[in-house]
Amino acid sequence: MFISKARFGKQRGFTMIEVLVALIILAIGLLGVAGVQGLSLKQTTNTATRSMVTMHAYQLSEMMRAESGSFASFAKNKSADCSGCSTVLTNWHDDVVRDVPTAQTEVSVTTNPNETEADITIYWTERDLGNDAVAQSYTLRTRLR
Repeated sequence: MFISKARFGKQRGFTMIEVLVALIILAIGLLGVAGVQGLSLKQTTNTATRSMVTMHAYQLSEMMRAESGSFASFAKNKSADCSGCSTVLTNWHDDVVRDVPTAQTEVSVTTNPNETEADITIYWTERDLGNDAVAQSYTLRTRLR
């Protein structure tokens, strides 16, 4: 029996196994890209929250400077509400909670004969690398006078 040499000549195209291996490698790469994209979105949200917290703390420090005679009225213990606070502090606290729903605020004012300082602390939770809520805090120490 005579077998033609042309039949076993140079092979053209891809085999099914080669195509499947290429698809598996591509799928693994796309899953990695999707995971990095999800992590990036989570960290972007955390960064936006931290920026809002910082902005609110500086906003209160400027409001306290504007009310130069009554710094003690801004003192507040750590809590998620602002019952018994001044109107200015209540409005500020409500703005913080509107922007950062898990926020708790605390303001301590220390007055000495020569200076007055305030510690403005905002506590909140954010998502970590997993889906766990992680407690965070930001404290702004400012000299009012």
